[in-house]
Amino acid sequence: MGQEESKSIWKLIGWLKKTKKIEVVAFYEEVPINGVLELEEVEESLEQIIWKSDKKLIPPLRETRHLYFKKDGEVYILTVIAYDEKEIATSFPSLALDKKLNRAYVRVKTSETDPVDVMINGIQLSAEDISEAGIGILAPEDRVKNLEVNKEYDIMLRIRGEFLKLKGIIVYKMKAGKGFERIGIKFTQVKPKDQDRIAKYIMDRQREIAKKIFLFKG
Repeated sequence: MGQEESKSIWKLIGWLKKTKKIEVVAFYEEVPINGVLELEEVEESLEQIIWKSDKKLIPPLRETRHLYFKKDGEVYILTVIAYDEKEIATSFPSLALDKKLNRAYVRVKTSETDPVDVMINGIQLSAEDISEAGIGILAPEDRVKNLEVNKEYDIMLRIRGEFLKLKGIIVYKMKAGKGFERIGIKFTQVKPKDQDRIAKYIMDRQREIAKKIFLFKG
């Protein structure tokens, strides 16, 4: 951590001590869950913060250990070290590299029992997540090595037995563990009826995820 970055973080810690409460967002299967953290203690030597727990955050914390909050237009991330029904211990905040809080469209993880299949450049893959604007794919890198970033492709999606023909551009490819790559595809041409089918799938998945969270709370 550079000197300027360190100063910025300690200034942020000072703000948290004064503010006491912050609104945070956790993502459960890519669906945002809002909560509030109330500061109890800052352990400076360990660079940890102890917060009073918000029960709404417990279900997503079973899947992810990241909490996001905004200040002055910047998005920060807190990494959860430990949690229970009473307290949540996190790292000091750091600038978030991803743009989850700034998404214009709701994104959901696809269902294992109701998947979204993707055919692109003669390769059949599975979507890991989907929004009305695009899809994310996790695939073995040898299967997608010929797919090019910034190139537009004809794409076929299979959603609930229906085949949707559309176009999309690969906006990024990145390493995602040994031998795997994550690919982000932005839709560029989608028929209105197919847009409706995608939106319906996303709405249904949101309901399924909400039900799972409700069951966890019980």
